Amino acid sequence: MHDYKRYKAHLNELEQQLAGAYHRQLVLITGSPAWCYEILNSLIDENNTLVVSKQCAIKNSYWPTRTHQILGQEFAHAVYDGFSGLHPDKLAALAGTVKAGGILFLLLPELDDLASWQDPALSTVQSHGQSIDYSIFNQRFATIIKPLPAFHLSEKNGFISNNASYVMHNKIDYEPQQNCIEQIVKVANGRANRPLLINADRGRGKSAALGLAAAKLTDKKVIICSTQFKATHSSFKHLAQELGIQYNADDKQLANLHYVAPDALLNTLPECDLLQVDEAAAIPVPLLLKMLAHYPRIVFASTLIGYEGNGRGYTIRFSNYIKAHYKASKVVTLNEPLRFAKHDPLEKHIRTLLALDAEYIELSSDELEQPVHSEITQQSLVNNEPLLQQVIALLALAHYQSSVNDLRQLLDAPSQRLFISKVNSQLVGVCLIAIEGGLSEELALQVISGERRPQGHLMVQALSQLSFNNDCLIQLSARVVRIAIDPSSHNIGLGKKLLSYCESQVKDQCSWFGASFGATAQLLNFWQNQGFDTVKLGYQRDKSTAEHSALVVKCLSDKSTIIQSLKKQFKNDFFYALLTHFKTLDWQLVNILIEGFSDELISLETHERLALLTKSNFTQFSISATLWQLLSQSPSYISQLTKSDKQLLIKLVLQNESNEKVIQHLGLLGKKQLESQFKRAIKNLTSTIQ
Repeated sequence: MHDYKRYKAHLNELEQQLAGAYHRQLVLITGSPAWCYEILNSLIDENNTLVVSKQCAIKNSYWPTRTHQILGQEFAHAVYDGFSGLHPDKLAALAGTVKAGGILFLLLPELDDLASWQDPALSTVQSHGQSIDYSIFNQRFATIIKPLPAFHLSEKNGFISNNASYVMHNKIDYEPQQNCIEQIVKVANGRANRPLLINADRGRGKSAALGLAAAKLTDKKVIICSTQFKATHSSFKHLAQELGIQYNADDKQLANLHYVAPDALLNTLPECDLLQVDEAAAIPVPLLLKMLAHYPRIVFASTLIGYEGNGRGYTIRFSNYIKAHYKASKVVTLNEPLRFAKHDPLEKHIRTLLALDAEYIELSSDELEQPVHSEITQQSLVNNEPLLQQVIALLALAHYQSSVNDLRQLLDAPSQRLFISKVNSQLVGVCLIAIEGGLSEELALQVISGERRPQGHLMVQALSQLSFNNDCLIQLSARVVRIAIDPSSHNIGLGKKLLSYCESQVKDQCSWFGASFGATAQLLNFWQNQGFDTVKLGYQRDKSTAEHSALVVKCLSDKSTIIQSLKKQFKNDFFYALLTHFKTLDWQLVNILIEGFSDELISLETHERLALLTKSNFTQFSISATLWQLLSQSPSYISQLTKSDKQLLIKLVLQNESNEKVIQHLGLLGKKQLESQFKRAIKNLTSTIQ
């Protein structure tokens, strides 16, 4: 029998210590679900406590379907019911809502049972046809949480305190935030084209600073832009407090501050004196660049750790772009917490448990040994915490979108294989591969007809639906989920060597090897140079990258006729789509795709027609249809042209862009110059044909 009164007394003492220290703490409750719920209900105050649980056994329980439903709120205490599934993103987001002096209660089975417990969250990392009876993620979680200086109430072992101690009478340092506010005001009042980047972890007062700066700019119109309106509440709330006015959480306009969603902003381009972009990393970089081009006074603010589903790739790539193109730009990083004092135990625990502090160490030596490739198991990875940290950090660094759930996926997904490269004993490359297929013939036919979409078999489903061939689903395939190379070691062939090694390791097991990614000219060029064929380009742009998703594949077996057929089909579809869905596709990307196509025999009539037209006083209108026919059948002709000729013919003929837009794209003076350039390009083209 447990003494609930003694537990309550310990908790009261803990709350007093936390209040004095401006800290927050983790309280772990482990045992059977019934016991944990009973203990929790005896300890928590219903008022101002957010309970994340699928169980009605806990008062006021609520289960958010998406992480952003939790963000942007504050509570005295919070409860995470692990029995509803241990989802890292939800746990991390919930921890961020706890105010100074508060507690996050975490309910779980006894730690010794955690790895073999049937965690409901495991279904999110399982592909169809697989089951997991042991969680390596939960094994690591239990190992790391046991010695943490936190309170632990166990049905089996009673009360454990693990020497949790606090520095009393902490102070919160507001000076960094004040400096940040001054920098925002400077952008609004200073010279144009001096963008400001604000990077901060959660709880650092980034969003509050945007609102407080708006309060100092009451004579100016300020627009705040974010993918989620809810994320701007803190900015509006602090503006209202500073100006002493009422704020309704549904209002999208208050005093001089107006909320506009990213798509609405770029569609209407409303005027303002200052544009504030909050959670900029959640907005595709191409959209940020459009904002940057139109608004001369702009501030980008973003959270460093990917609670919102953004990766460190944004921070690096976008920051580098800003520094390269705007010499007077500034970057402000807010390190000092404001919602709680520094060295906060809860923040430290969550970061440790979910490897959120993982930092990649770039290769430093100039004398590089040959890379050593190997495959590592999930168990060996969790047995080597320093290597795990480096793998997680490199994957986050290289990818535009990262999630707190990536760690669970890495350690628990049963269909995954992990390959690494080391140079001078240091990690320089990671390739994560999912094994797909192996489905029954009955299920395969249902997938092809569109009746079923089994989880985790993304590439083979796409291949089967494109080819109407169930072999793609019955045989096994290997899909590259992510490949990441040390940023300081790009363009020296490490990615090519690692990919080649992976291929050698999967070819005996798999019939196809492929990948799907946001298509850029540089990326497609890499894959096509490694012998992969592009067989699909999505018509819709991806919301996170603003790029079209490409599917590339290589045949590892005797099933090459399927790929040859898909290549030909894609070529025909693509040239038609250039006149419709892909009319505005980047010309360099079109050029790379064309380079991957095979030529067909051009009819004698087409050759003769082109020869007669070029000898006559042809016009753009009279020759374009014949040119389109020639280039769509034998695209290699365009590959032999100069860069400017390629761009002109792709835009004007293959994509049928208007003369006005082509003049604008190429920076020409007018129609006469366009006509002259067009005739020159035709002359150069026909000289390569003859």
